Amino acid sequence: MLYGQDPTWLERIERRLHWLAIPNIAGFLVGLQVIGFALVFSDPRWWWRLALIPELVFQGELWRLITFLALPLSLSPVWMIFVLWFLYFIVDGIENSWGAFKTTFYVLISITLTIGFSLAFRVPITSVRDLESTLFLAAAAIAPEQQILLFMFLPVKIVWLAWLTAAYVGWRFVTGSWLERLYLLAIYANYLIFFGPYHYGQLKQRYRRWAFRRHFR
Repeated sequence: MLYGQDPTWLERIERRLHWLAIPNIAGFLVGLQVIGFALVFSDPRWWWRLALIPELVFQGELWRLITFLALPLSLSPVWMIFVLWFLYFIVDGIENSWGAFKTTFYVLISITLTIGFSLAFRVPITSVRDLESTLFLAAAAIAPEQQILLFMFLPVKIVWLAWLTAAYVGWRFVTGSWLERLYLLAIYANYLIFFGPYHYGQLKQRYRRWAFRRHFR
């Protein structure tokens, strides 16, 4: 999967649901963020008007199933410029590697399961930072040697930041409530589905090498 060898099930889904593809989905996500930032910056009450509030969705405010994606990742105008550049950079990189359908499908898995979790357990979704995190982890898995300029001047391999992100998510999973664990499983399910088999294969190979060396000591 990481090197262009897609699993059979994903190829079948693409043949049947190719119409789901959103070309330049990076621009779509960044556009939502720009709109959300402008609204919230002008009036902080827009944060709750955009958020995914299950009770209000059940009362007919169905637009919240989409508008929560516009919840701004930052409220600082200067920092928001960096955030939007970084979001476009990672998502555009994924689409260049995978194509429009697989990138869209990856995003939709996370969004759909997050909405399902929110409605099923009546948990409001007031931030989309974890969605950005799933995109970042995918970009790092695809091109681990890619360098980015941290804070616009410090070159860092993306894989090292991905390890820090994964460690933070793991810490939240271990220390969080069962409800937070379900939330994390829902929003990071796209990464587990796409990359889980690859990482599992890596662990098996490392275990076999370790067992082989131990046997012949």
